[in-house]
Amino acid sequence: MAAITTPTTETTVGEHVNVPTWSLLLLALALFGSYVMLQENGLVMSNWMAVHEFFHDARHALGFPCH
Repeated sequence: MAAITTPTTETTVGEHVNVPTWSLLLLALALFGSYVMLQENGLVMSNWMAVHEFFHDARHALGFPCH
């Protein structure tokens, strides 16, 4: 019967992961887009009625009340 061995590899604790800048910008854009679609009530955008009407049905379909 052969003995089961596991490969020995060194793991470093606290190793840094490089995240590309474009992915962080894309995340910020996605979060802002989600905010505008789900929560914007005129605080950031001055032309609120156009934004409200654009996302009105989508909000109700997702279960978010808007009025």
